[in-house]
Amino acid sequence: MYLFTNYRMIQYSFFPTDPRLSEYIFSYGLMELPAGATAPLISPPNGLTGFLIRVKCDKDGVVVGKDFKGNPIAHQPSYAIGQTTYPITGHAVGQLTFLVVFFQPMGMYQLFGYNTDAITNKSVDLLDFLGQKIGERLIAELVLADDREQQLEILNSFFLNRIPIEDNCGDLKKVLVLIHESQGGISIIKIADSSGINRRTLERHFHKRVGISPKVYVQIIRFKNAMNYLQANPNITWTELTYNNGFFDQAHMIRYFKEYLKVSPNNLVKIDLDFINYLLKH
Repeated sequence: MYLFTNYRMIQYSFFPTDPRLSEYIFSYGLMELPAGATAPLISPPNGLTGFLIRVKCDKDGVVVGKDFKGNPIAHQPSYAIGQTTYPITGHAVGQLTFLVVFFQPMGMYQLFGYNTDAITNKSVDLLDFLGQKIGERLIAELVLADDREQQLEILNSFFLNRIPIEDNCGDLKKVLVLIHESQGGISIIKIADSSGINRRTLERHFHKRVGISPKVYVQIIRFKNAMNYLQANPNITWTELTYNNGFFDQAHMIRYFKEYLKVSPNNLVKIDLDFINYLLKH
């Protein structure tokens, strides 16, 4: 999911959802960039999809995000974003406030029936995603809300009305549990054997409901767990980080860091780890 940071000038927090939504939404978040600030952007893959809803913006406020080819991504005023498989970079300028919805891996598919593979490494205007009338009404209610508590009530009500009557995702729920319990240290062959789902079906369902292949999802979870482990153990050696998080060797681990954060482990001080950890703990 794409958000923004400017080396601790950004203010961010997250809020729990209604418990009835926990299967579909991990949490809500708030991102605020102060007036007059300019923020460089970097957002690593985190295995989730999301909504970013702009509820405040001054006349000079703008967000410019780019994919690895330099194409625009996550630049709409309010948008839905799919899974990402590389870090998104760019910048933000001016006073901006976003409400964020962190969906569970299958949450966007479950609540909206949306083929999430269609927006992998892409963002779409929220008005197009939800439909013009529904999107405009939701954004207007959030902008006009008196306080944060009321905004959260609006979000809860909106998503509770989307909960499906039937559940057709039981098979992949078990797969996701296997991946998370292994902290990304499980092979696709073992996943298929343990779940009883053949690999072709597993791939097809993962792309449609999660947005990426099971192999890529496993890799992202391994990276997330390594970052969370590093946060909890800041004095750990790179060798310990490597072998406690399922990497073959240090070269394997370093490749992940460079691919997902554009820096090696030794250069992590160059980015805002508070913000990165905020994203990756979801």
